[in-house]
Amino acid sequence: MKLRYMMGAVAAALVLAGCGEDEIELVKNYTLPDFKSMSIGTAIEGSKKCKNITWSKADRGGLKSVTMVCDIDMEALNAEREKATKKRLEEYKKKTLDMDIDSAMNFYKGKAYDKDGLLQLANKLCKLNDAKFQETIKAKGKIEYDDQKELIDCDKSLEDEILKDQDPKKSKTYLPGVLDFLKSAVYYSQLTPEQLKASYGASNKKAPSSATIELNFVVNNDKSVDLAPGFKITSDGKEEPAGKNDTSKDALAVFYAR
Repeated sequence: MKLRYMMGAVAAALVLAGCGEDEIELVKNYTLPDFKSMSIGTAIEGSKKCKNITWSKADRGGLKSVTMVCDIDMEALNAEREKATKKRLEEYKKKTLDMDIDSAMNFYKGKAYDKDGLLQLANKLCKLNDAKFQETIKAKGKIEYDDQKELIDCDKSLEDEILKDQDPKKSKTYLPGVLDFLKSAVYYSQLTPEQLKASYGASNKKAPSSATIELNFVVNNDKSVDLAPGFKITSDGKEEPAGKNDTSKDALAVFYAR
């Protein structure tokens, strides 16, 4: 009889424990309709975005809620941003270089050089003046379009070489256009990755040392879970304004990216 009583008490305790299931574990194990690839906990805790994650629960006006705060791994984030920025700038550099050399050829209209030959000639006889580059960066914080040609020093023989077969058009009418676009092409051709980044003022932007993302979840009476509309991002302890069209779904989606 005593054993039967004890077993009954244990069973009752387990039932009660199930009824009062911890909201945090419930949220972690829940799969949202808009994020069916994995549960909330698997997505967030399996992401490489956070170096530390804090879960807490609260009862707000009868609504049970769970808050997740992610301390972002800034070292990994900055490395990721650096890689993305470098790729974007290199793609822009190549695109602009191609357009400049094509434009130079349109003005050149000669037969002595094809596109590659003309660029090789320009790179041989023209150099990016790093001293002028650094002075401009110091004065303006970046390189503007009108500055680019002024940073390229070309040997006078470049003009003679372009005109040696009486091209373009047997006069110097097209020469300024050829030289302008060749200088621009040389500028992008000779820029180092560090100079390219500095030219857009990217080197002057200080990355935050710490940042957090806070998301809130509502636990309903039927044990379903909803993502609350509000979310918060802080940078170096100061709350950052969210983008006009940014939502908590956008913030949560970051953790589902693999």
